[in-house]
Amino acid sequence: MFPFFEFILGFMVLQHIFDTYLDLRQHNNFKEKNVPKELTEFVTKEQFTKSQEYNLAKSSFGFIRGNFGFVIGLISIWYLPFLWALSLEHIELFGFDESNTIVRSVYFFFATQALNYVISLPFTLYSTFVIEERFGFNKQTMALFIKDQIKVILLTVLIGTPILAAILWIIEWGGEYFWLYVWSFITAVQLIMIPVYQHVIAPLFNEFKPLEEGELRTTLGELAKRVSFPLTEIFVIDGSTRSSHSNAYFFGFFKNKRIVIYDTLIKQVDAKGIEAIVGHELGHYKMSHNLKNIIIHVSHSLVFFYLFGQFLHNMTLYHSFGFEKQSTLIGLTLFMYVYGPVDSILSLALNFLSRHFEYQADAFAVDLGYDLSGPLAKIHTENSGNLNPDPWYSAYHFSHPTLKERVHAMRKLIAKKKVNKKVYWDTFI
Repeated sequence: MFPFFEFILGFMVLQHIFDTYLDLRQHNNFKEKNVPKELTEFVTKEQFTKSQEYNLAKSSFGFIRGNFGFVIGLISIWYLPFLWALSLEHIELFGFDESNTIVRSVYFFFATQALNYVISLPFTLYSTFVIEERFGFNKQTMALFIKDQIKVILLTVLIGTPILAAILWIIEWGGEYFWLYVWSFITAVQLIMIPVYQHVIAPLFNEFKPLEEGELRTTLGELAKRVSFPLTEIFVIDGSTRSSHSNAYFFGFFKNKRIVIYDTLIKQVDAKGIEAIVGHELGHYKMSHNLKNIIIHVSHSLVFFYLFGQFLHNMTLYHSFGFEKQSTLIGLTLFMYVYGPVDSILSLALNFLSRHFEYQADAFAVDLGYDLSGPLAKIHTENSGNLNPDPWYSAYHFSHPTLKERVHAMRKLIAKKKVNKKVYWDTFI
């Protein structure tokens, strides 16, 4: 019998030790007093000091939160059979019994999620209303925070319940090829939820207003035409109601694309800088990065469910954790633990690919005639981003290259562009 429980426990411990080591490396970097030489052109000593203090505070709190979460994770897998048995006692109070497997599973899932939410809530409150508040980033009131949390809980229950029930039913109904059916269902749900989130869910939390007529709207419209981006609208989102952090992105399928700009970005960066940032985002569109990410995600999901199909009826897995009977939801939960090492390796690979995409989009912006270095540095300093990343930490955790890496790459591209008309195709693809 393969010792699944011991294997997973050992992996969790090793993973936590490795994560803590990387966190310590980065924590020490936040104590540096001098601006990295690559950034002295863009970052003042005062801005660097504020960024270091902010990130050092988050890092210190992160050690407490991370270690607490690690202990809770160990307790959770140890007491999983107890919690599963307790779920049966609870549904029996409402007239259900052990034969109502989907009802029990849905109840167990949301009960454990509620427990995790309650446990993590104090950490979320401290992070938002103490750390973010202290450094001037939090713009939420407690009333708005509570309102948002209620919306999230209601949406999770209303949308999550039928989807989870359908997944469990398909697995139990699908027989030998259930993994193919459930993968098809989840893929369809995910594709449907992309426009649903943008058009229905996101407006429940933020207000989307068309960008008012003016120079910025005109230049962005001209930029979209220049690269054949099928722009239908430009929105400004009221991100400042919750945070002073900023962003910009685009969404939409086929010939119906929309650009979204945070109001905080408009306050932090001038019109030329916003144009450069949007040019970077349009680079993602021109090189089909979103489509590639969807294909990768869907393919990974197919492999995951196929492998799950090989483990669902493996009683050694259940017995290793103290379960006497097979259960679909428990089988999926245990397999996700077993899949953890594979998922960690895939995350590394996906982060590497994501950084590659970011370099490509930066190069596309350079080809359009923009130097993103200044606008990116402005965003990082205004948001007190990590200006002194540890190379090991960033390689493992970051989906974007560091500011130093992006500035260095763009400097090389701009120099090369003086010789070649285009740089991104032969440099990055």
